[in-house]
Amino acid sequence: MVPLLALLLITILGRQSFAASPTCNAQRPNIVFIFTDDQDLHLNSLDYMKSLQDLIVDNGTTFTKHFATVSNCCPSRASLLRGQHGHNTNITHVRNPGGNYQKWRLMGEDNNYLPIWLKNAGYRTEYIGKFLNGYSKALYKYSPKGWDHMDALVDPWVYDFNRPVFSANGDTPILFQGYHQTDVLRAKTIARLKYLTEKQDKPFYLTLGTVAPHVRTGGNLPIAQVRHQQDFLDATAPRTKNFNPSQAYTDQKPSWLKEFKALNQSQLDRIDEHYLVFSADNGYHMGQHRAGAGKTLPYITDTNVPFIVRGPDVPRGIISTLPSKHLDLAPTFLEIACIDESEYPAFLDGRSLLSNWHNPRNQTDPKHHDIINIEFWGGGESELPGQSGHTNNSYKAIRVIGTDSSWLYTKWCTGDTELYDTLNDPWELNNLAHESNDPDQETKRLMQRLNGILLVTKSCQQDNCRNPWTVLQNHCKAEDPNCPDGDIFSNLEAAMDIKYDAFFQSLPEFNFKECLLVQVADNEEPFLPASSKKLGGDFREHVDRYVDPTTNSTKEVPYNSQQQGTKEQRDVQIEEMMKKARRLTSEELGT
Repeated sequence: MVPLLALLLITILGRQSFAASPTCNAQRPNIVFIFTDDQDLHLNSLDYMKSLQDLIVDNGTTFTKHFATVSNCCPSRASLLRGQHGHNTNITHVRNPGGNYQKWRLMGEDNNYLPIWLKNAGYRTEYIGKFLNGYSKALYKYSPKGWDHMDALVDPWVYDFNRPVFSANGDTPILFQGYHQTDVLRAKTIARLKYLTEKQDKPFYLTLGTVAPHVRTGGNLPIAQVRHQQDFLDATAPRTKNFNPSQAYTDQKPSWLKEFKALNQSQLDRIDEHYLVFSADNGYHMGQHRAGAGKTLPYITDTNVPFIVRGPDVPRGIISTLPSKHLDLAPTFLEIACIDESEYPAFLDGRSLLSNWHNPRNQTDPKHHDIINIEFWGGGESELPGQSGHTNNSYKAIRVIGTDSSWLYTKWCTGDTELYDTLNDPWELNNLAHESNDPDQETKRLMQRLNGILLVTKSCQQDNCRNPWTVLQNHCKAEDPNCPDGDIFSNLEAAMDIKYDAFFQSLPEFNFKECLLVQVADNEEPFLPASSKKLGGDFREHVDRYVDPTTNSTKEVPYNSQQQGTKEQRDVQIEEMMKKARRLTSEELGT
């Protein structure tokens, strides 16, 4: 579930029917965005992807501090497409009641999002692969808006690598018999790139959303192409410092995580078998903190994702630690498309990263903000047999990313608090807020500052997300007669000055009222500023309860009789695949 692997290609000229930025290059680049599903950054999966290393990593910049703000497929993808935090899109999970494609439609968020903005700027927009969870056989006719060409995988077959079913532009879904899903995605993408570069003259935006390396339905291991099933047989999941940790560290964990027993040998063997599952819309853990396999947690493995950019004026072979988030990509693409900032949607929470992409070594860029908001609602999960998930997995967290100090601070719906010094404890093992560590006075002062920032970021909107310190500054000036005028504190180090102790002590401590499966404003009070309680509601319809449509299919769609993806199929083009393909019947669709 985003790295994001972003690949920016060379330019083609396009017509300009919008207000162009005065500094914009008249030759606007095409944008090819490769978005994998559940890929790790910290378990070394990219090391096994030679083509990726040769074509993108060696020829672009790798950003090692890129984060998904919700570690789950649908919320992460919605944030990317709208440039908003999950608390503002109100897409908070992959299914009812949190949200999926049906809730996205009902809230009207598909009337005002990235492909529509780019189309209005003169781009051709196309999408191939996995879109939002819940784009199903009951909803395929409601093809996602804004795309000139949309060829999407259809639920409930999205995670069936040996049963690829696609719907192109809302047409009757087609089963590609005799081929592996990933090979069909490759063939479709090549065909579209050929069309986009040879048959039309607009600049284009193309997303390829792969399912690999996501597990199959029910948590079963993904099925690789036949030609790759003997690759890397000796590879094992990295035994990182937080892999299957001791009881002393597990006791410091919150909620359901502290209940985990040490992984046994059969579970360890299953993790090693599962290894090399690549990800993206969110990260992935495999044995870290004793959690067998999955995502949904606030830790570095689940939220820090691969992100690589190649393109014009992007340095080659560079590694950058400038921080960024999925929701920053929409405004970045708008700047690339030469749209003047005055025409950006008013509700954007993200910021353009283009200056960072052009200057990835610039650690003092004034746009470099060091606060990353992380959040989750609903049940946690484990994709390891014998280890169940839990409902008490809602949390609000912030990461403070800096060169001199870095922190992860999390408040769980169970009342648990976590604080990790991620500069000196990068694997997030030693919970400084836990009672067993007897937090000293300086740690308590730090937590008061982090609580203040969390009060803002957990429900921030627009400029308040881009610089939450200004909200605290204004609140200080309004509430504390001893608060000086001017730019009093704009980073954590300045806020730690003892003269602000009384102010930060006066702030209410954030806690959920209870553990719920969905976002409810009254459950997440207080709000700073008070207006943020709207949670993005001014820019979408209000949908608190909804029903996912169903069908009454009476016939099973068949799997391939044999596993596919042979060496001979490596370069098969879509025209050849179509010879074996067929439309699903009304009995299979339930229509």
